[in-house]
Amino acid sequence: MNKSNSLLNRMLMMCGLAVLITAPNLAQTPAGQQQQERPSIKGAVLKGQAPVNKEVLKVKLPKPYETKLGNGMQVLVLEDPELPTFSMQMVFLSGGMNDQNGQEGTAQYVATMMREGTKTRSSKQISEDIDKLGSTIFVNSGLSSTTSVVSASGLTDNFDQILELFADLILNPSFPADELTKLKTRNLGQLRLNRSQAFFLANEMFSKVMYGSHPAGRNALTAEQIERFTPEMLQKFHATHYRPNNAIFAIVGDVKRAEVIARLEKTFASWKPGDVPKTEIPKVNDTGSSKIYLIDRPDSAQANLILGTHSIERTDPDYFALQAMNQVLGGGGAARLFLNLREDKSYTYGAYSSVSSFKYRGVFRAGTEVRQEVTKGAMDELMLELKRIRDEKVPLDEFERSKRTIIGGWALQLEFPQSALQNEITRKLYGLPADYWDTYPQKIAAVTPEEVQRVARKYLNMDKMQIIVVGDAKKIADVLKQFGKVEIYDTEGKLLTSTPPPAGDSSRSGNQ
Repeated sequence: MNKSNSLLNRMLMMCGLAVLITAPNLAQTPAGQQQQERPSIKGAVLKGQAPVNKEVLKVKLPKPYETKLGNGMQVLVLEDPELPTFSMQMVFLSGGMNDQNGQEGTAQYVATMMREGTKTRSSKQISEDIDKLGSTIFVNSGLSSTTSVVSASGLTDNFDQILELFADLILNPSFPADELTKLKTRNLGQLRLNRSQAFFLANEMFSKVMYGSHPAGRNALTAEQIERFTPEMLQKFHATHYRPNNAIFAIVGDVKRAEVIARLEKTFASWKPGDVPKTEIPKVNDTGSSKIYLIDRPDSAQANLILGTHSIERTDPDYFALQAMNQVLGGGGAARLFLNLREDKSYTYGAYSSVSSFKYRGVFRAGTEVRQEVTKGAMDELMLELKRIRDEKVPLDEFERSKRTIIGGWALQLEFPQSALQNEITRKLYGLPADYWDTYPQKIAAVTPEEVQRVARKYLNMDKMQIIVVGDAKKIADVLKQFGKVEIYDTEGKLLTSTPPPAGDSSRSGNQ
């Protein structure tokens, strides 16, 4: 058995991950009786708890071999002969954050277009070559990302041919004008479709509210921004940022590091380093006082709700406590939001929360979709759970379950060598310690209920909690006014009207 798999099996057995959610018939519960596990949730119970063996917290994971080529390219090689396959990535340390003012989206379009033609291959030939080799090749970069990634996978027997195609896309993209026109046409059609989707509208407004003019506020490009792209713009960005001294090459699979290094040296011998502009990440500005942003979507059957505040940068010491807090609050089907809004109240199919963190401040967000007639009830329960995790210390048994879930999920991803390598890439991108992933489960396990309450009080600031709602304003605007000042927008993001909060509103107070 492979060492990583045997490690995984030991960890899973120690974790005791059998956490089952059941929804018993409410008629079977005598009136007024509360479930022992969750005093505030009457219609759900958790079963199958198992103790944690502390040995699960002591692991030493395989480390990739690291080196740097003569042209400045960093290389990570993680040998794993379990299967005759490999996965590799070229991670460029430039992305949407490097777009020039007035040219937002350039990094994203460069990445998308790299598969649409090189100096020797057409878009059709690239697709045919990928299919013939039984491989996958993707290129992506986000509107606000700090990286652009070219990834590929396939059989080890086809490594040389896949590497050659991989390198051709990186070194020789031609950005053909006809393919760019097709891409813009597709994206304009997708944009029109997106504007009819409540989920898109909610996320677009959330990004704008949380980040304003910061690059992280870009959720989608406008039609005007899409139309302006030219092959020359894309070629200039590529020539500037796609340099070996701005890249990390990482590979995992049935490969030998000496052979990989030799092939990389040969394949990228002509690739020269260059002066790459430093990525400047603007400061994230405060959102100000809490406000409700209602996107009017007439005749909508549901209300999409998002509540959020700023969180932390990835290297913040509060990272582990925030992860533990979020798991308790809304990290899955055994968390409070799900058990309350779905299992107990039957308002929704699901209610969750998340915490993001980057090289700039991320966000905490909690959200759900509910029938419009229960908008007030859903808002009441969301507010209740946010206040409860701030005001009350999490019971120890509930807290230990949540930490087991985090550690167990982390252990499960070790089954996939690609995840181990991705973890190492993350470590390098954020400058995390060499033993970061070895000690990750220990740091999660060390979080206390007191720390969870501390970070909840610090980051879930109800006076700055921004609320995004998409729904039929005629049906829910008056309901939302009970929770604060409401601004109403149309589906194009144009402000229609603004209403003040009710006199003496104190629905979100209590941060002192």
